[in-house]
Amino acid sequence: MAATLDQIKKEIIAQQEAQNGELEDLDIEGIAIGQFDNQSANLIQQHQNLISLSLVECQLKNLEGFPKLNNLENLILESNQLDGTAISYISKNFKKLACLSLADNKIQKFEDVEPLKQLKQLQQLDLADNPITHLPGYFNKIFELIPSLSVLDNKDKDGQEIEISSGEDEGDESDLGGKVGDEDDEDEFDEDEDDEDDESDVKPVKKTKK
Repeated sequence: MAATLDQIKKEIIAQQEAQNGELEDLDIEGIAIGQFDNQSANLIQQHQNLISLSLVECQLKNLEGFPKLNNLENLILESNQLDGTAISYISKNFKKLACLSLADNKIQKFEDVEPLKQLKQLQQLDLADNPITHLPGYFNKIFELIPSLSVLDNKDKDGQEIEISSGEDEGDESDLGGKVGDEDDEDEFDEDEDDEDDESDVKPVKKTKK
């Protein structure tokens, strides 16, 4: 566990420096955390200004001991081993969430997702590559369960793919971006190239497993 702690510390220090000492966005990938203990949780929990946290391929099996972050708006937990109990935990502890990605995990039932209706600010959800996506009526059912939701698996309620804005250089566009293909009329002569670019841009705040 000591090696894991050192890896987390290094990531925090490097990203804090890159953000001028004010850590608001922490992106950790490929560190075998498994389950948080007090030490590993405290490393992250002391940064209460965090707005976005990404823990991808960290071998998370549950969220017991997970850092308590009162201001978190974006939570990316892709490519782990989380089931419905993780959603229950998230719903109770992260009331400000606007974006949640649990792509490539082990979410299986509609009942697993239902607690997310408690998150009144949740606009964007990604459950791609979970068993639940194979259930009949999956897409419409999730929108019914979560009234606040605008985007599911990078698609709007009509099934149209959405280009998600990073919020960095999108001007006056909304935080959830626009429909793919609406960017610039000037690019109509490069449709083939644009289609490839659009596909690569379709993602939640950080990453998406396809």
